[in-house]
Amino acid sequence: MPMNHQVPIRRVRASRPQSQIAIQAVMTAQPITIGRTESLATAHELMRRNACRHLPVLEHGELVGVVTQRDLYLLETIAGVDLSEDRVDDAMSVDAYAVDPDAPLSEVSEHMAANRYGCAVVIERGRVIGIFTATDALRALGVLAP
Repeated sequence: MPMNHQVPIRRVRASRPQSQIAIQAVMTAQPITIGRTESLATAHELMRRNACRHLPVLEHGELVGVVTQRDLYLLETIAGVDLSEDRVDDAMSVDAYAVDPDAPLSEVSEHMAANRYGCAVVIERGRVIGIFTATDALRALGVLAP
């Protein structure tokens, strides 16, 4: 499945201005992930237990999508959905927004806002190393705001 790898790769410098802070500095490292064949009930439980709303979906260690709490709630409104039988790949979005750890916070934030993305999955050498969500953005704003 293709990833929207929209943000150019940039190397982190030791002393970047605030506008050039790398996403790696403000992301949630080692996010909880889920396999695409797991049940929707498992996704719910992971989100509840870990107080998160976005789960990168992996297949053989590679990102294939993202499932959100909103995706799960929407799917549950459809008659005939069985949380213990229906799978994550029935609910996930395959057009996950993925960025490199050196991607500038300003560019990632602007792209997420323009496209109304709830998260950016941070990928390094083909592996998920982090996730950047609206909660992370607000936390960063609180620290960076004058």
